[in-house]
Amino acid sequence: MSSGTPAEQIGAAPCPCCALCGSAGEPVHLALQDRLFGASGAWNLKRCTNHDCRLMWLDPMPLATEIGKAYRSYYTHDDTPRPVAAEAENVGRLRRAYRLVKEGYLANRYGYGNGGGGAPRTLGILLYLLPWRRVQVDLEVRSLGAVPGGRLLDLGCGSGLWLAGMRRLGWQVEGIDFDPAAATAAATRGLHVRCGSLEQQRFADATFNAITMSHVVEHLPNPVKTLTECARILKPGGRLILWTPNTASLGHHLLKQYWRGLEPPRHLHLFSPASVRALLEKAGFPRISVRSRNSRFIWEQSYRLWRNRSGVQQCGAAQSARSPAPPVLALLESVCLPVFRNAGEWLDVHATRET
Repeated sequence: MSSGTPAEQIGAAPCPCCALCGSAGEPVHLALQDRLFGASGAWNLKRCTNHDCRLMWLDPMPLATEIGKAYRSYYTHDDTPRPVAAEAENVGRLRRAYRLVKEGYLANRYGYGNGGGGAPRTLGILLYLLPWRRVQVDLEVRSLGAVPGGRLLDLGCGSGLWLAGMRRLGWQVEGIDFDPAAATAAATRGLHVRCGSLEQQRFADATFNAITMSHVVEHLPNPVKTLTECARILKPGGRLILWTPNTASLGHHLLKQYWRGLEPPRHLHLFSPASVRALLEKAGFPRISVRSRNSRFIWEQSYRLWRNRSGVQQCGAAQSARSPAPPVLALLESVCLPVFRNAGEWLDVHATRET
């Protein structure tokens, strides 16, 4: 089976059953098109009929040999995110003061360095007066505590900007990305980044203290196989941290096929809190924590897709007239999250290998 025009068609195959529990799927969204990066085809999303699972997936699903066509104009090595310790040296006084506060917070909360001495550690307490900023700093290190001499692997690392920041904080870092251009860009930072899939690397058992996957698992053709490999190469007590869109989110419920997290045909499997927990249990992780989080970016992009219902909407492109609706919706979701814990736009998932 194939889809799209002959010049740009992406080969695909039927995928009628859930990859986690084997149950049949029911149609959720039909004939979706890639309005972000212009990949060809019309794509259907199904949801598992098992209410204890609720995985969503593409049916038909792009073949592994064909999926690269969907990434021809994709931002696989975007340098937009700002990692910890990647700030310029020549900044204003206020920024330097904030950096000291942040370093003190990272020393107190996560054990990174000594915070530059007693004063920065004390200054770190000030970050608790800025809860929004404190959450952002937590996310900059992906809530990953220091491990002296620890080895860190980032799957889907792109150009390695985040890994470079974590190296400055003391980690021995490695990365994997499917895009050779991303691996080349990472090499300019002096980083060791391999090209291909995790399974192709043949790491020894118990190699890494931590593995991170930022919005990668939804792109995997066989997430169970890859996460099982993660469990094998983690050291006992090692941590896996993954981020992925949340199909149980308020944004998906409201905006349906226009929700930014769907992204066909690159997002092959999409997860709810229940299905991501089922995935990790199946992969051999006994201790799992799942938290949903808000995302103003997803709200803004989803609103644009809904408002401009036809044509390609280039991801991140500037809007001629910015609507107040996305920030209002994002704020509403933030207020609701303490009560409706699964309503956030993406999932922040932490799992620990058995000791």
